[in-house]
Amino acid sequence: MISYKKIFDKAAAEGLEALELYVSEERNLSFSLFRGELDSYNISDSRSIEARGIYEGRFGYATSEKADASTPDYLIGHIKQNARLTNSDDQSIIFRGSEKYRRKNVFNKKLQDTPVEEKIRLAKEFHNAVTSGSDKIREVEISYEETTGAVTLTNSYGLKLTGKANYAVLFAQAVATDDSGETKSGMIFRLVTDIDKLDIREAADKLVKDTVSQFGSGPCDSGKYRCVFGGNAFASLLGAFLQNLSSEEVQKNSSLLAGKLGQKIASSRLTVFEKPLEKNASFRYFDDEGVATSNKTLIKGGVLQTYLYNLTTAAKEGKPSTGNGYKSRDGKIGIDLRNVFVKPGTLTEEGLFEKAGEGVYITGISGLHAGMNPQSGNFSLIAQGYMIRDGKRAEPLSLITVAGNLFDVFSQITAVGSDQELRMNGYFVPSVLVRKISVSGK
Repeated sequence: MISYKKIFDKAAAEGLEALELYVSEERNLSFSLFRGELDSYNISDSRSIEARGIYEGRFGYATSEKADASTPDYLIGHIKQNARLTNSDDQSIIFRGSEKYRRKNVFNKKLQDTPVEEKIRLAKEFHNAVTSGSDKIREVEISYEETTGAVTLTNSYGLKLTGKANYAVLFAQAVATDDSGETKSGMIFRLVTDIDKLDIREAADKLVKDTVSQFGSGPCDSGKYRCVFGGNAFASLLGAFLQNLSSEEVQKNSSLLAGKLGQKIASSRLTVFEKPLEKNASFRYFDDEGVATSNKTLIKGGVLQTYLYNLTTAAKEGKPSTGNGYKSRDGKIGIDLRNVFVKPGTLTEEGLFEKAGEGVYITGISGLHAGMNPQSGNFSLIAQGYMIRDGKRAEPLSLITVAGNLFDVFSQITAVGSDQELRMNGYFVPSVLVRKISVSGK
C-alpha cells in the first residue's frame, strides 16, 4: 500500500492548492439458497482511492483501485487534466475540519466472527419456517449479504477521519400457488448488525402472511378513498418529498419547497428527523467532505425547519454546511440524508384501519421515476394493497393506480402509526392515515 504522504507530496510538487483522499475498503460475504440448498457463495474484497484536488482554482477528480508506486502520478495527473476541463464557477473548497466530532463504535465484532456455517444454518432455518408456514408456498429464494466497510478521509490540512461499520441483510422471496392455479409472490428483508437479533420466526410468518393474503386480488371501483399508506409505501413518498430539502435544488429554484423555510408544508401530525449519529448501520459522524454531522429536525409539526447544505451550496449563502455532503456515483459531492426517522404516533396499524373506517390500505407503490413530476409534485403510481371495510383489512387489491400531489398527501395526514421500522429505502417510517387519495381501478 502506497503511503498517503507520497500522494500529498506529489500534489504539492505539481502545484495543487489542496488535496483530499477518500479511501474506502469493503469486504462482502454473500450466499443464496434455492429450495433450501446452497445455490451460490462468494467472498469479495475491494478498495478504492477517490481523490479531489484544487488546481488553478478548480476541482479535479480521480479514482484508482490500485495502490502502488504508480498511484500518485496517476491520481495527480488525472486531477489536473479534469480540473482544466471543468467549467463550473462554484467555489472549490477542501474542508479544514469541524470543531468537534462525535465518534461512536458501530462495528460488531461478533457478527464478523460468527462462523459462516452458522449463518447458512440460520438461512436454512428461515427457509424451513417459510415453507412450513402454508401449504400454498411453492418456492422460496433466500439471499444473505454481509458487508464490512471502512473509510478514511484525509487531506492536505492534516484532517484525518476514519469510520468502520458492518451489517447483514437477509432477503427472501416466496412464491405461492392456490388450488385454482393463481400464483402470487411476496418479499421481505431484514437488516441487522447483531445476528442474535434476527427473529427468524417473525420474519417468516410475515412473509407467508403477506404472500398468501394476495390471492383473489383485483381492482376496486375508481374513486376517492381514505387511505392508510403502509410504511414501505409512505417511505417511498417521503423520500420523494425530502429530495426537495436540497439547497442545490432550492438555489436552482427547482425545489417544491423553495421559499418555504419556516412555513407549514405538511400536517401538524408529521415530524421528521435526520439522525446520522444514531448508533446503527447507517451511523456517520462525518460526511463525505469531512464536515461533522449532527442530528436535526427537518419538519416539526408540519413546519419546515431547515434546508440541507454541502460546502459548495453553503458558501453561496454564507452559511455553514449542515453535514449533508455525500458523493454521487461520479465522485462529485451532492446532497443526501442519513438515518431518516418519522416520529411515531400511538395507533397500531390496526388502529389506523379502525380510524379510517372505510378506505384503502396501500402496501406498495412503484413507478416513482416515471410517475412522479418533480416540478409539480403530481404523481400517478401503480399500487397494491387491500380494501378497508368496517375498520378492518379486507380483500386484496391489485391492478390499481393511486394519484395525487405530494403536498396534498402530506398536508392530509390525520394520524401517524406506531409501527415504525426500517424500510427498504433506509428510512425508519410508520404507516400513516391520509384523508383521501384518488384510486383508479375498474
